[in-house]
Amino acid sequence: MTRVADTFEINGDVPMPVTRRVRYIVRNVLRNVRDSAGPVVMKKWVLPREILKDPGIRTASPARLLAEAFIVHELPNLTTARRIRALDIGCGSGRMSDLLSKAGFAGHYVGVDLQNRFASARWQDGAFTTEFLEGDAHDLVLQPGFDLIISNSALEHIPDDGRLIAHLQTLLAPDGLQVHVVPSTWALFLYLWHGYRQYGRAAIAARFPGQPPMVYLLGGAACFLVHFMLITVPEVLLRQSLRKRFPGLYAAVLRGALRVDHFVPFMPSGYVVICRAGSGPRG
Repeated sequence: MTRVADTFEINGDVPMPVTRRVRYIVRNVLRNVRDSAGPVVMKKWVLPREILKDPGIRTASPARLLAEAFIVHELPNLTTARRIRALDIGCGSGRMSDLLSKAGFAGHYVGVDLQNRFASARWQDGAFTTEFLEGDAHDLVLQPGFDLIISNSALEHIPDDGRLIAHLQTLLAPDGLQVHVVPSTWALFLYLWHGYRQYGRAAIAARFPGQPPMVYLLGGAACFLVHFMLITVPEVLLRQSLRKRFPGLYAAVLRGALRVDHFVPFMPSGYVVICRAGSGPRG
């Protein structure tokens, strides 16, 4: 358990007894209700039709599919830079370098993670030179001037995420962007015991003071139901993977859900939070 911003947070990533699991759900439900209102405007993202043909639709969760599609199809519209210096927080295997390459970017990519699972050769296509740094991003000494600092489902696993966001803002180039994919408050019911927290409007505003960040919705009610019925219940609770056993059927259902979400853009599974240099927290 950790104490952040006067709120005790339970780490849902570690094994917990039933009593702690119940406390995690109750605490986060109450906090998410409290954080549902805030001075942050949510923007609907118009889904490109290419996503419906993405091979990953056969097994990827709706949230992962949408987050990666946003990076590939929408991120290039948010900056004119194409040769960039990128910093990936919680980089895992380094897949983000491949997504940025598909989005039309090139340059130098730095991945940071607490564990070395980096596989640069797997993603290396010549667009980026890659570098991996193992350790806590708070403590690493990094040269400022990053055009892009990005994370995909990483902030919720960091105890003091607000302090990290403020530190990262000092590392941006003058025209740089912070881009973070985070779970919405609705994601609590999809992932259950996952990370420390989910993010509502008030939580986002508190972590990005000053000029409010741009926030895009990922998914809606239809994708929420697909994730809950075909992933959360069978995989998290019953330990059975229906999407791997029936990938064709899963893909057909998910395609339908993505189309329906155009008309029901509420209950999103996640948000993309974008903060420009000079508009967010400064350390």
